[in-house]
Amino acid sequence: MAKITFKGIGIQDLGPFRERQYLDLRVRSGRPVILVKALNGSGKTTLLTCLQIALYGTKAFGSRNAEYEQLLRGLQRADARGHARVDLDLRVEAHGEADDLTVSREWSIVSGRLVERLMVCRKGTQDHVLTDEWDDYLDSILPAELIQLFLFDGEKIESLANPKTLPEMLRRATEVFLGIGGIDSLSKDLVAVERRALLRTKDASGEYEAARRDLVELERQHSSVTVAIEVLAQSVGSAQTLADMTRKNYERYASEGQRSGLAAYERAAEIRAAEQQALARVAESEDAVREALADPWAPLASLSNLWDAYKSQWADEEQSRSAQSLLQEIVKRDKRVLRALDTRVPKSALEALREVLASETRDYRQAGKRAQVLVASPDPVSLESRIDEAAARYQHCVDNLESARARLVDAQRRVAAIPQGEHVAELLKGLQDHATRMAEAEGKLEAIKRQLAESQSNKLHLETRLAAARLRMSKDFRGQAQDAKAIAAGQRARSVLAVFKDQLLASKATWLSDMITSEFKGLMRKQRLVSRVRVDPVTYEVTIVGGDGHELPLERLSAGERQLLAVSVLSALIRERKGHFPVAVDTPLARLDGTHRQALIRRFFAKISHQVLVLSTDEEVEGSTYTEMARLTSAAYSLTFCDEGRNTVAGPLFDIAEQRT
Repeated sequence: MAKITFKGIGIQDLGPFRERQYLDLRVRSGRPVILVKALNGSGKTTLLTCLQIALYGTKAFGSRNAEYEQLLRGLQRADARGHARVDLDLRVEAHGEADDLTVSREWSIVSGRLVERLMVCRKGTQDHVLTDEWDDYLDSILPAELIQLFLFDGEKIESLANPKTLPEMLRRATEVFLGIGGIDSLSKDLVAVERRALLRTKDASGEYEAARRDLVELERQHSSVTVAIEVLAQSVGSAQTLADMTRKNYERYASEGQRSGLAAYERAAEIRAAEQQALARVAESEDAVREALADPWAPLASLSNLWDAYKSQWADEEQSRSAQSLLQEIVKRDKRVLRALDTRVPKSALEALREVLASETRDYRQAGKRAQVLVASPDPVSLESRIDEAAARYQHCVDNLESARARLVDAQRRVAAIPQGEHVAELLKGLQDHATRMAEAEGKLEAIKRQLAESQSNKLHLETRLAAARLRMSKDFRGQAQDAKAIAAGQRARSVLAVFKDQLLASKATWLSDMITSEFKGLMRKQRLVSRVRVDPVTYEVTIVGGDGHELPLERLSAGERQLLAVSVLSALIRERKGHFPVAVDTPLARLDGTHRQALIRRFFAKISHQVLVLSTDEEVEGSTYTEMARLTSAAYSLTFCDEGRNTVAGPLFDIAEQRT
């Protein structure tokens, strides 16, 4: 950062200065102050004004040309012997090199108009390039809008403490010091780029607009799902940690409960559950037995001997029916057999055969004469499998019922043996609470994992669609797509710049709060009046916190205290430039008492800059104030107004000079 030092100033034919008056403003190390004493109306304010306009010209007044011209016309002397002129000798140190310059401004009235001539000389020769670029060159060191913070009127400084104007001044000064003007310029350039891109795309077809909207929507969805995945991924970790923690808590509580007698009651719960299961099993078995008995074949299995008699009777009657149906055929067969054997076997054998056949015929005839007692019914052999199945099923159900009843009796016996223990009820409740929390945590973890999986799947789907949309834009709408990207990028960049600007200003507000508080408390005599000066990070409004912690209205401060607050604000702002620009103040001590003057000299004049020009009345720097100031002073001058010539003459203050000698 460049450093500027005033070497001297020459004023001619302006205000009370007629002949050229030159003040040597060079300072020595450890003595940053140049003191200029004068009565009111002798040229202090004119000297301060000349410093401002020599550097910045009309820009010192915010480029208000009418006000600037009115000021200079008011300073023009009717008895001037030449052109009004200001010459300011400077030393500019930058990048390890020092450059001695002279900035001269000369004014004349030509055809009723004020004409200004600017010259910047290096080693006595005008540098035309630097002359043409002087405004930009000087603004790079200290913007013109901040010159009033470095070269100011002490009697008007109190107005800086106005709560209505102070926030805007603080914010604007901070913006300039931080170089935020570059951010604003960049934002304006981005707007221009966007406007040109919009002009090129305003004739775009409806098809392109539809494709672009689809692409923007897909990008928005993709961005949203990407953010959601990041959030869910973080949430999975948190949920996993919570689930692990609740499980460990449950296991630890269960382990402690086991040692505290909870195991017995956990076993009791199992026994009671087994009893309920046994009761349910008995009920199921009884239902099964009843269902088995409902089978129509089941009762036949219990007939025992009656069923055997039925089978024998059915066999006999079946045989009788068979004999009746076969008797005639048997008789015919016997006759055929006997005729066939009549000549082939001996008579004795034939007779024996005839007797056998006759006996058999008699048996068949006798069997066919048996009484039929059974009604028509199926073969018992075909029914036997069904009866056996029904009997087996019934027996199985009965066995299950007996087994279930045995288990029920055993469970009831074990339940009856469970001891009573209400003293562990709290442990049981705690275990249930831990189990509930563990289940909730694990459920939440699973839900987040499902959401994450769904989001990841959705992202893959969107990426496929997005790639297709981008491919279409790049092929079919290459030019329009580039312009659309430029517009979107410009908008995003401007949003980021706006956030960056706000955060930068917010961080600087904290620094300002600390600096102003430190300076103000150092200057104040009433140390307990103020505990902190706070600068709001958003609005830059300044509030004072009293020693009791409550807000202290600025109206409660005296005029001198408000002046000290304004000085503290200036001190904080000037220190931001790290002492690389001189400070000049007109009538800084008029409203202050002795204590506050001493504090202002020690904390402000001694430290605010490497070069401080103090313009005071004849009564401001006297006594102890004079002694304190003298230790910091490299040179002292007086401005004496001569009534006879109606002009001011500058000369040294010999007492200060003698002290320096």
